[in-house]
Parts: sequence; structure tokens; C-alpha cells
Amino acid sequence: MTEMAVARVPESSAEERAPTGLPELDGMLEGGFLTGSLITLTGRPGTGKTIFGSHFLYHGAKKGKQSGMYVSMLESEKSYLHNVRRIGLEFEPLMAQKLFAFLELPAPTAEGLPALWEQIAREIEENQTERLVIDSFTAMSPAFQTVGDLRTFTHVLLGKIVGGASGCTTLLITEEGTGKDLPWTGVEEFVADGVIKFSVLPAGDARVRYMEITKMRGTNHQMGPIPIDIGPRGIRIVHPHVRGKLG
Repeated sequence: MTEMAVARVPESSAEERAPTGLPELDGMLEGGFLTGSLITLTGRPGTGKTIFGSHFLYHGAKKGKQSGMYVSMLESEKSYLHNVRRIGLEFEPLMAQKLFAFLELPAPTAEGLPALWEQIAREIEENQTERLVIDSFTAMSPAFQTVGDLRTFTHVLLGKIVGGASGCTTLLITEEGTGKDLPWTGVEEFVADGVIKFSVLPAGDARVRYMEITKMRGTNHQMGPIPIDIGPRGIRIVHPHVRGKLG
């Protein structure tokens, strides 16, 4: 495991924060994610990861005028825009203002990884992207033939291009329980600056959604499961507790 321990420290000041778009969660994270950090969103399909990432991009563009980009290997632009519109996230006007871009990519092969890195990096530069969501690491993970491939991906794309001088704050979505477990599954959480896990658990006859901040470097954060609700206006935190603990 020591070979894969790639420490990434955001080059931005520790005081610079990227609000998540959920005020209650920001209160649990000293104001949001550290600017330039890499955050992994992990959980089974349908637990709220895409909606959370969309909130993050929408809030940054709408409130902070920060250009965002959603990179998808799973969904078309038309389908994505339709689905997020149903929860009140109107991205089309932001696209017209050059504050949001959608990049649709096929899941890469091992041979196609370098071209994928170059295309994402080029789009980041051209759009002056400050917030990025990649959906998903799981879709690209079969292209990593060796741990060395994964290390290169982390250093070149997530380290130098995304989390380095560009100051781009990145959310990397991973899917649990998809039957694609590889020997290095979970390493993306190990190298990330932060990890938020999403889950749906039974509660009597009902099912309750949760998010949990399991890791957040350089941040005092809430510990334990946080109940959430997903409705017509997207994600809402239920009964937030703002007591922090160093993570």
C-alpha cells in the first residue's frame, strides 16, 4: 500500500473554500471544500452522488460565478440536463454564460487513457474550469491495467492538472457494488483529500438516505451519518448537527 500513498496537498491557501451548495453541510466543513482539493463521492447507484455533484457545480456557477464542468462516461448531455432540471437545476442559462460545460466521453481503454487526460485537461483550460465533477472513476477503472497506470492518472490528471496550479476543485464519483472490483479498488479514496459516502438504509418500513464525511484533510468536520432527503428541490439535510471533530 505504501507505493500507492500519493499525498496531495492543495496549493491554495487553507482559508480558501469552495461552498458545497448545501449551507448546513458547509457549516460542518468550515465553509466547504478546500479549493483545489480532490473529493471522492462513493456509494451504491441511486444514493445521491450525481445530484450532490450537480448541486456543487450549480451553486458555484450561479452564486460564485465559478465555471464548472461535468464529465460523464455514463449519461448523455440531453439526459443529464433533463434529469437535473426536474430538481430545479437549470443549467442551460449557465451554459450560455460559459459558466457550465458538459463533456460526454466514452469509457476509455488502457490505450485511450492518455487521450482522455489530454481532452479533460484541454477542456479545463479552455473553459477556465474551477469546479469539476468526473462521473465516474468506476467507469474508467477497467482501463487501469496496473497500479502504475492508476498512479499516473492520479499524478498527471488529478494532481498536476486538476488539483494543482489551476485551483480546480474536483469531485470524483465512484460506484460501490457494481461487480467491477479490482485489486486496487478503493485506492481513489486513499489518495483523495476527502471522502463522502452515500447510503440508503432500511428504517422500519421506510428507507432513509445518509451521507457521511469519512475523511477531509485539514478540516474540522461532522462525524457520523447525516440524514438527507432528495425531493423536488434536490438534496436537503435533515436535522443537521454542526458539532465538529478534527478529521
